[in-house]
Amino acid sequence: MKDNISILLINPWLSDFAAYNLWAEPLGLFYMASILKKAGASLTYINCLESIEETNPRQKENGCSKYRRHIIPKPECLSFVKRNFAVYGIKDDEFIRHLHNAGEPDIVLVTSVMTYWYPGVFKTIKMVKKTFGPGIQLILGGIYTKLCPGHAKAGSGADHIYNADSHVELIKMIEQITGKHFNGDLTPPGFPDYPLPLHELHKNSVFFSVLTRMGCPYSCSYCASGILCRGFFKRSVSSVVSEIMEYSKRFHVKNVAFYDDAILIDPENHIIPILEKIIENVRKFFFHLPNGIHSSLMTKKIARLFYSAGIKTIRIGLETTDKKLQNKFGNKTSNVDYMRAVNLLREAGYGKRDIGTYIMAGLPSQTAGSVEKSLEFVSRAGGSPYLSYFSPIPGTKIWPEAVRSTPFPIDKEPLFQNNTVFILGNKAFSGSAIKDLKDKAVGLRKGP
Repeated sequence: MKDNISILLINPWLSDFAAYNLWAEPLGLFYMASILKKAGASLTYINCLESIEETNPRQKENGCSKYRRHIIPKPECLSFVKRNFAVYGIKDDEFIRHLHNAGEPDIVLVTSVMTYWYPGVFKTIKMVKKTFGPGIQLILGGIYTKLCPGHAKAGSGADHIYNADSHVELIKMIEQITGKHFNGDLTPPGFPDYPLPLHELHKNSVFFSVLTRMGCPYSCSYCASGILCRGFFKRSVSSVVSEIMEYSKRFHVKNVAFYDDAILIDPENHIIPILEKIIENVRKFFFHLPNGIHSSLMTKKIARLFYSAGIKTIRIGLETTDKKLQNKFGNKTSNVDYMRAVNLLREAGYGKRDIGTYIMAGLPSQTAGSVEKSLEFVSRAGGSPYLSYFSPIPGTKIWPEAVRSTPFPIDKEPLFQNNTVFILGNKAFSGSAIKDLKDKAVGLRKGP
């Protein structure tokens, strides 16, 4: 017997010392929503991060903004941090109204992202249970559940934890929990064949995100990509271009953010034909690359296509100019590669401020002086440096060293994995040194 399964999807609050909407969209949840809809489910979506009743503060034309925030008491273990702690997103009463408007779902699915944002996730689950009653069945999934499954099971209040690699497992879980059966197509074999994500759930957005490939062939010691996706899966060029054209036309949106971890891999068979087809369609776009691209893969042809296609936001993942650390990270790039990439981008028409470059700070065995040298190198080479504070991620190659290097119990309490917090346990980075580096990066970006 086939049934209509009613599912409530929730993108939860986040809790942190700072948060910014840098083309943030719960793309994994939107992909799963598309699969569930195709399977015959009836869907309702609540986004705790963005109000449909009022716009986010300082909303930019490109889609970025601040989040509305509500200062709350700091968790006791973080009382030493001299910054305000907040929940970011909608007000409680708006969330409750949305829950009441959702009717009586058969099951609730809540996603998650950063491990140290879990207080916002826990708050979301608690309010769902309070509104619908303890009998409502709730599945918690997302990045946090993959990286910290034990912590999620022990304290989240969710009835079930989903951290499998296959969407098929979630389908089975939902059917087993509800006692109902989907009545539609259940068989997209894998990411390349997934239906297009349900971007329409993101109401009134002036951007949408695109993932052309899932996973990453590199294995950087600090990155969780290989943990979250065991493989490297590519969509077809036609599928990517169709998604961009269809949704930009439907929503009258020009801003598109690529979420890929390695968008320049095998360029002749992927990003080059994608950009060429976009250029052929004449339509004007503003593309953004918030995830760092690999400078070693930049070519003259790619740089020119970037400029012609309308890629406005570029972030290069240099991370450090310290050759020992580069070797530790797997030598995915070098200082020479970076300078060459910057020169190619400048020749294509980009200015210094267009070529954003991530430099990491707070790594085990790193010094503030090393970070300062990296910032200055980026500026001299013709790029604009952006500090990226290191956040230790469970399961990564650098994790054991991170655990040993800090006085904080990061292996027991995810709140200490917060990039704002972890660096405070590094003796090489005093409070004044952190401020000086931040001011240095800002000053270099503003300079000639």
